[in-house]
Amino acid sequence: MSNHNYVGNDFEVPDGRAKVTGEAKYADDYQFDNLLHAKTVKSPYAHARVRNIDTSEAESMSGVQAVITHEDVPDATIGQPVLAEEPLTFGYPVAAVAADDEYTAAAAVEAIDVEWEVLDHVVDPVETLKPGSPNARPEGNVPTGEAGGESAEGQGGGEAAADTIKWNDADFSGDFPENPGDFTMEWNWGEVSDGFENADTVYEDTVKAQPQPTNPMEPRSTVAEWGTDGHVTIWGSSQSISLTHTGVAGIIGKPPTEVTFISNFCGGGFGSKGTAYPQMGVPAFLSREVNRPVKIRGTRREEFHWGNGRATFIARTRVGLDSEGTITALEIDAIGDAGAYSSDALSTLSSGFNSLTQCWQPETLRFRGIGVFTNTPKRWPQRGPGQNQAALAIAQVIDEAAKQAGLDPLDVCLRNAPENRDPAGADRLPMTSAYLGEAYELAADAIGYEEKRARSGTREGSKVYGVGMASSSHQSGYIGFDGLIVVHTDGTVEVRQGAGNLGTESFAAVARMAADTMNADWENVEVSWGSSDKSSFTLGQFSSNTTFTEGLANVKAAETAVQYLKELAAEELGGTAEAYTVENHEVVHGQSGESITFAEAAQAAVDAGGKYSAEEIPEQYQESLVPLTIAAASDAVGQGLVAFGKTTGEDLDGFVTSFAGAISEVSVDLETGKITVEEMANYNDSGTVVHPESFEAQVEGGATQGIGYTLYEQYRHDDGTGIPVNTDLYKSKPPSIHDYVSGDLHVGAVGEPDPFGPYGAKGVGEPPYGAASGAVAAAVKDALGTTFNEFPVTPDKVLEKVRAGEVDI
Repeated sequence: MSNHNYVGNDFEVPDGRAKVTGEAKYADDYQFDNLLHAKTVKSPYAHARVRNIDTSEAESMSGVQAVITHEDVPDATIGQPVLAEEPLTFGYPVAAVAADDEYTAAAAVEAIDVEWEVLDHVVDPVETLKPGSPNARPEGNVPTGEAGGESAEGQGGGEAAADTIKWNDADFSGDFPENPGDFTMEWNWGEVSDGFENADTVYEDTVKAQPQPTNPMEPRSTVAEWGTDGHVTIWGSSQSISLTHTGVAGIIGKPPTEVTFISNFCGGGFGSKGTAYPQMGVPAFLSREVNRPVKIRGTRREEFHWGNGRATFIARTRVGLDSEGTITALEIDAIGDAGAYSSDALSTLSSGFNSLTQCWQPETLRFRGIGVFTNTPKRWPQRGPGQNQAALAIAQVIDEAAKQAGLDPLDVCLRNAPENRDPAGADRLPMTSAYLGEAYELAADAIGYEEKRARSGTREGSKVYGVGMASSSHQSGYIGFDGLIVVHTDGTVEVRQGAGNLGTESFAAVARMAADTMNADWENVEVSWGSSDKSSFTLGQFSSNTTFTEGLANVKAAETAVQYLKELAAEELGGTAEAYTVENHEVVHGQSGESITFAEAAQAAVDAGGKYSAEEIPEQYQESLVPLTIAAASDAVGQGLVAFGKTTGEDLDGFVTSFAGAISEVSVDLETGKITVEEMANYNDSGTVVHPESFEAQVEGGATQGIGYTLYEQYRHDDGTGIPVNTDLYKSKPPSIHDYVSGDLHVGAVGEPDPFGPYGAKGVGEPPYGAASGAVAAAVKDALGTTFNEFPVTPDKVLEKVRAGEVDI
């Protein structure tokens, strides 16, 4: 590796000018002369079955070019149908129309007559566990964790297998059912009963972390063109390229080699657009009918129904502390909500549990969980699958346990913070690095913690002040993925980027790792992104993994390129490959100083052929590379130097884990109930900071979203009808600039490198969200001296506690 000429420094991002000038093309910006527009017929019920669809009137309308129903599309391959015969949520599509314009398509939708059989529904995750309650799905009310059907390549399990579990002997009168029945997940570290015996203080409470719509700025839109030759091109709004490409190919029943997926820009996704989604299939199947491009663009309300959202996490938490603040026991029973079309409640639980082990290192634990289906939109990671809910659920519990033990909550956080190689997860695997304690200390210094603690609980006029803290984490690195670099005969280096452009600029930042490794001039490095035809295969852009996962794959490809350059120089100039170095787009002999340029070496690669120009694929890559990566190099074969890279098990030993520790001060107005975040410090253990501007933006954005989760946002459905009641932004309000931290938002990094990360880097995106969310919750509790069991904490909930006499200020 180089001397970090690029890693750790800011730069002009390759997509920046296009964004600020309006030249950037998002999915809805693609226009064609013969473009058709699609609209869908949606279920007006939370759970129903289509008995009959009469499309004859719509088909006869002028300007209508195609009509399809559930009978015209294949069965679901990613757990969700493109068009449903039995829609499990309000607003789910059952038929679609393609017309010359959107107005005609909308009129045709109104002309389609559907005969419905209305079925029982359930929207409350606790309700579905009660004896005699409805099941959200015909197969049952809980996901088993097994795949119940085929999956699209690269998408993991397909249809979620289901079973029926009812807690027949439970008492449902409290915040969490007493005497619960079976759970589908259980983790144990030691004997938790022994841990509680060793505790001097035991505290228990229940917190419901609410479901939340993702609400990206850009509703999901897709353009599809099914060619007469059978090749399909899809332009979609997605965070990722590789997984979305293989996923949408599975949705439409085509091999990935017959599908091109393009997504150069994404107007937000936060996990909900991390892979393919079934709405992508609507314009594709309509295009198949007429061999013309078809566009579907979602409205804000449709995004509420179609967009995946954060899962509910209801946790009864019991914690034991010894006299010094060590967590001797941590016991959690939790219920997670998958919505109707996902088994992600199990991921919510497992990732939440995993984060709690990473952040708190209890001596003993017992975690039990059960996921359930409800007739609500699909639950999916929303800037993390479950870590942020877990952070919100435990923050107030730790705060109160510390105070009952006569301890400063910060001291408890520091005492139980993990260290390098500490265990995590159900199997107690080691973490590659952990500097959460250092993040807390930096946050405490930045915010002036002692002064804030001294003001805690004091009143000024109608306002009372409180301070709180929380942490969150995320496993943020994976191996087994590909890198691809082409050195062209003009000397330019092209990084064929498998990472999608989700908005964080990580797709470019990890390309700079390749430039550093090759000692290449950044101005002569081209970053290719956005098209599956030229993308190395990598993981999706979610789970804070891109910096590590794609960065390491790029470094591996760059190392291959450097080796090839040295070998070609040795052939041209003599000596051994080891005698050469690469610098400033030249390959230089260390003693003689003789050199050839990258351009000359690339031409030598063309002349030599074989592995150097990908006319032959080296044996180790034939066996390990995803074939799509080799295909992505096809147009460069024989045209320059082509270098592949592959990350393997030798590149990682343990969990790559990123952390955030946040401390927040809030004021609560006892007359209006308004909560103001006065100041916050959010510091992160992300390894080496690769791109400082992006790092700061991600932490600031995560902190602001975390504030929104605690104070404003949620899914809300009417229990009686199952119909959503807050599908507009003003009803499920994301935080605006007016809801930002009133004073300073301090952000920063510990900066300690991870031993396995490329250039020591780990991920950023998710942990600052959960840390901020939990810190605000703990601060509100500290200010008022009472716990909130349901979120968001809106002014009416504050005033309700004031009027009930729970606040004694």
